[in-house]
Amino acid sequence: MKQYFIILIIVALFQTAFAQEKNPDARFEKITKTYTLNDDGSMSYRYFKQIKLLSHAAFNRFYGETFIIYDPDYQELEINESYTIMADGKKITAPNNAFNEVLPRGAAHSASFNQLREMVVTHTALELGATIYLDYTLTTAKDFWPALMANEVIGETSPVNEMEIIVKVPANVELYHKMYNLRTAPEIMVVGSQKVYTWKFMGVDASAKENFTDDLPKAPRLMFSTTEKMGAVTDWVSRQKAFDLKIDSDIEKFVNETKDEAAEIKTLLALQKEVVKNMKNDHVAPVWVGYKVRTPIEVWESNGGTELEKAVLLSSMLKAANFNAVACLRGSAEFFDKNVGDLTLLDQALVKVNTKNHGTLYISASRMNEQTMEPMLAGEVLVPLNKNADFSVIEPSAMKNTIDFRGTFIISPEIALSGIMEMELSGAANPFLELQENKDLMKKKISGGFAAKKEDAVTVNNSNPAKTNVTVVAEKENPCKEQLDFYTMDLPSVSTGFDSWHIRYLSSERTAAFVVSFTLDEKYAFEIEVPEGYAFVNNKQSVNAKSKAGSVKIEISPKGNKIMVKRELKIDARIITPDQYQEFRAMINEWLDPNMQKVVFRKMVD
Repeated sequence: MKQYFIILIIVALFQTAFAQEKNPDARFEKITKTYTLNDDGSMSYRYFKQIKLLSHAAFNRFYGETFIIYDPDYQELEINESYTIMADGKKITAPNNAFNEVLPRGAAHSASFNQLREMVVTHTALELGATIYLDYTLTTAKDFWPALMANEVIGETSPVNEMEIIVKVPANVELYHKMYNLRTAPEIMVVGSQKVYTWKFMGVDASAKENFTDDLPKAPRLMFSTTEKMGAVTDWVSRQKAFDLKIDSDIEKFVNETKDEAAEIKTLLALQKEVVKNMKNDHVAPVWVGYKVRTPIEVWESNGGTELEKAVLLSSMLKAANFNAVACLRGSAEFFDKNVGDLTLLDQALVKVNTKNHGTLYISASRMNEQTMEPMLAGEVLVPLNKNADFSVIEPSAMKNTIDFRGTFIISPEIALSGIMEMELSGAANPFLELQENKDLMKKKISGGFAAKKEDAVTVNNSNPAKTNVTVVAEKENPCKEQLDFYTMDLPSVSTGFDSWHIRYLSSERTAAFVVSFTLDEKYAFEIEVPEGYAFVNNKQSVNAKSKAGSVKIEISPKGNKIMVKRELKIDARIITPDQYQEFRAMINEWLDPNMQKVVFRKMVD
């Protein structure tokens, strides 16, 4: 979660040029968010919005309801006003049956979190030109959170004429704050016994409705907290009983039956699989429950937990199996400031585990990993949650993520394929963990079914978390599509690199930064031989496309009954800014060109 008041709304980037979107579905005429730290330590959040509906989609799909998630054991929700001004000026106040409490979807089928509530506010009398007004206050008990804190992306899914973020704290309390990607400072006033900080934003553009935006690294963002040090709020979390990592006899029995002293990676993966596959993932954000973490025993007995709770459970199981393991919170390094104690930035969790033979690995407790997560963590910070330990921060550095695939193929007169494929895979593209469990899984990572089906088709020559060298026997009975004596064969690729992003095309326009998971250097070199009497239709071609984000180089060199194909893709930057996007798109379009991903040959006429 990016905001501690936990409304489920999708927030994304807006451009600082503040140019208004053409023909928007709606327009927020005003939004005011007011955070207050009360003298008794309780906190309140007051939200007001005034939004004019400009399309049928606005009230049929996007803005007909508002959702507010809260914990009634610690929080009190009050709807101050909810009404609609119709296009003719008539005011319609929301009836009592417009307010309905349900269980949040993230807490569904989980007895551990069935106290949570989601207030569904249904807006009535909606039509073109109508304006929705909603004003509510959510009051939170003292010590539910370690500080008054928030992580506000400045933007909405439709344009905003005027937005205010107001923070009120007692006059003797400091507010630690930082604005990113926008040069603006708050107006600070002392009003009675309170200090009031006010940020105003005018003419805010609609957020970009685009994919590959990640954590919106270039979006204007305000972060603040009444606690100065990040270490203070993470220590507040790790002081809980859960971080004693105590287990009971049932967990201990399972660990003892699972561990194999002679195969530490096998043991690690078996324990991870138990937590990931056999325990439910409760999609409950830490902020919803005040960062409370149940003990490993409670999580085990309930057969499920949040991402953080499962990370703590997995850490306790690994420690019982003689690993040194610790649960870590993770978040964007772009917005991390150790002098602003804002927990809402650290909204994900993983497990750091030290092994005897393979060094430090980072693994998930909510999904199985092909590889240690470290290559994918560049641009993030990790905070280990060691009880009674000094605050520390891990900043994983960028790693080389490479694919070097070389294939030699022979096509027989019967148009069957045989050959050898040799691969060197490193970083994020290296499925190290998966191959330790079953080397034959490498077959599924090669597109087109080129890997031979026989048991000894895969030979792992060397494999460690940094790099894997593997040889795969190629065999395929029908490698080509035949039409009118023309044979077309799609070239193989490895699914752990560019293919893992599932990019099939890129739109012609882009307003948000385009963010890929990792930098990449992906190379393919193929030699393909066809029988006598056949010749390649492919002409000699050469492509060399460059951008500030990387390059694409493709060479096709047919000669007689052989053809050499080289394909090389380099992506040197994770974040492609909008001004770099067109060059990047042109480069990727060359890589995606289907004519450059296949070879075509035909039988020659005597």
